[in-house]
Amino acid sequence: MRIEIIYPEIANLLGEHGTQQLLEKTFADEEIVFTSFPDLPQFFTSKVDFIYMGAMTETSQALILNLWRPHAKDFRQQIDGGLTGFFAGNALDLLGRNIVYEEADTIQALGLYPFDTLCKRFDRRNEIVRGKFHDFELMGYRSQFTTHTGDSSAHPFIEVSNGSGMNPAVETEGIADKNFFASSLNGPFLILNPEFTKWLFSLFGYRGELPFEADLLAAADLRRADLSRHFDQKRFRK
Repeated sequence: MRIEIIYPEIANLLGEHGTQQLLEKTFADEEIVFTSFPDLPQFFTSKVDFIYMGAMTETSQALILNLWRPHAKDFRQQIDGGLTGFFAGNALDLLGRNIVYEEADTIQALGLYPFDTLCKRFDRRNEIVRGKFHDFELMGYRSQFTTHTGDSSAHPFIEVSNGSGMNPAVETEGIADKNFFASSLNGPFLILNPEFTKWLFSLFGYRGELPFEADLLAAADLRRADLSRHFDQKRFRK
């Protein structure tokens, strides 16, 4: 197996060092490719089983898009061909049509999905989001000053039950397209949701356990119980 961690030195905000460590420990006996900026990710041109990218600064977003735009069709072909991957945090923004700043220039994104990212720097949302994907109960933390306009629910990932979706008009969060997933939630997400993560890794043939799997599962159960009490109390008070 070949696992590619994309730009770990700059795409590592909001706890995503933890996801990198999870991947390193899970796939310690496999080939892990650490692609540093400004190298082009290997999945564009060669066989990779799983790609991962975390959150980054807005400056890094612009630099990465300048490098990747000529390869947007290659990215689309890889997804259509069944590439397994997960993009966390504002790595999701790279995949839409444009990143629109309220008082700055609009940046053209990759155009893989029919949404735009609207950035309002002084309108940050911080919240816990809970929802479902298939039979998985998922949760993550949102801390962002962006919303996603356009057809942001064209490839829905999480059906949101508590918290907000990609914008106030939809009740879905993120992208699920064949074996490729992206979510603006952090946590880090793959550590918070070990059942989903193990299933995700199975899509490209991994059959082993996660590192510290029993502890990850026990912690996930505690979080779910705590969130249920919290959200149920809020509904009761209303």
